[in-house]
Amino acid sequence: MNRIVVLCGMLFLTLSSVAQRLPVSARDSIRIKQLFFAGLSDKLKENYVRSNENFTKITAIDAGSAAAWYEIALLNFRQNKMPEAETAITTAVNIDKNNPWYWKLMAELYKSTGSMDRLIPVFDQLIRLAPEQQSYQFDRANAIAISGRKEEALAAYALVEKKFGPSEALTRARQRIIGGPAEVVAPANANATEAMAAATLFLSQKKFMAASRVLENIAGTHQDDPLFLALYGDVLYETGNLPAALEHYKKALKLTDQLYGVWEKVLNISILMGQYKQMIGVGEAALAVYPNQAILYYYMAFALHREDQNKEALEHIKSAMALDGENKELQALISALQAEILIDQGKVSAADQAFEKAVSLDPQNFLIMNNYAYYLALRNENLDKAEGLIAVAANALPRDASVADTYAFILLKKGKYELAKTWIEKSLQHNEAENSVYLEHYGDILFHTGTPDEALIQWKKSRDAGNDSPLLKRKINEKKYLTK
Repeated sequence: MNRIVVLCGMLFLTLSSVAQRLPVSARDSIRIKQLFFAGLSDKLKENYVRSNENFTKITAIDAGSAAAWYEIALLNFRQNKMPEAETAITTAVNIDKNNPWYWKLMAELYKSTGSMDRLIPVFDQLIRLAPEQQSYQFDRANAIAISGRKEEALAAYALVEKKFGPSEALTRARQRIIGGPAEVVAPANANATEAMAAATLFLSQKKFMAASRVLENIAGTHQDDPLFLALYGDVLYETGNLPAALEHYKKALKLTDQLYGVWEKVLNISILMGQYKQMIGVGEAALAVYPNQAILYYYMAFALHREDQNKEALEHIKSAMALDGENKELQALISALQAEILIDQGKVSAADQAFEKAVSLDPQNFLIMNNYAYYLALRNENLDKAEGLIAVAANALPRDASVADTYAFILLKKGKYELAKTWIEKSLQHNEAENSVYLEHYGDILFHTGTPDEALIQWKKSRDAGNDSPLLKRKINEKKYLTK
């Protein structure tokens, strides 16, 4: 029932805004009203694409329709298309600076993206429109605190206290900034909103144990609150407890599928835990709710590729490439994944083109360079190019074990054995788990530096670390380096 009341209220708000617009032609006025009703009807049916089309048509007729821009912003916000939402709501507030609903949506947008510096001026506007609304002034001070401006935040809290009087919430807010008892012992009498605000602040300050203690106080009564579960999941993720974080995120998604960021986090954890089959199911569910998010198709392609479903993976790659074309970093990742799939399909030339595209799109993604260089070395082709790529990556990531191993592997292929030995030892120095592939490469290099007995030791270590390559078994049995 509450939801129906809210929707009816918003319907009244938008239609009133249309009625108050500057005069347009009678025909256009009728058309605008028709488009508004159509847009609102589609929105209620959650047909966001068609709803957005109707409101966009209004702005084509009357670019000064703040209400239409507001609806476009709201639709994009619901679909987690934050740049588009920001553009639209900025247009709306520039047209009508005295509509609090527009500023409230802008505030929600900046809260969702963590843009505290942009959020603070929005609260200034809300305070201008409703100077007696204490929550706006308190939230403004909280935003200043989260942005790390401690002295300014304390001054803002002082202004709130001067205007509205002291409160426990203000006391706790100050304690969160200056530390002390509130950080050591979470306030048992804090309400849920304050507790979650405190945890969010601690999380932004990387005070993960403090955030955890605050949330534990309300955990018993908030297992049905998806926002609580998502926030607790964030704390668990930051402290390295991936299984528990995943459990909390999944509980949150069972309660609501409208937490886009949580879908991404579940998929990311699934990659880290190697749960590719489960990841495919999660990805399908996420795409059913958010079909316009390129990164979700990327995640699906990644999981399908790991499960040797490369034909299906390439279909998702195509979908990902068709969306979010302005995000060059994401498009680079998509192209690099496409390259790996093409390699599995034996399409070497097409794979190289995809890698070249990825590197040109994001020349700062040194791990893509690393992968491209490694695949060239595996084929024993274009080794000068491979060495040039990996030299750039190694300069940028001098402590990355994978990059160091790739450098060593390329130098081995080029016959630069002593230099290769230096890089493979760097790789193992930075790789605590002693990757079995790195150990095999170490053995290969040692064999070429004239120490076959030491090479055999490393090959056996590689085998014991889980490398069951038939070629490695032959190296051990025949006690010599082999290429095939």
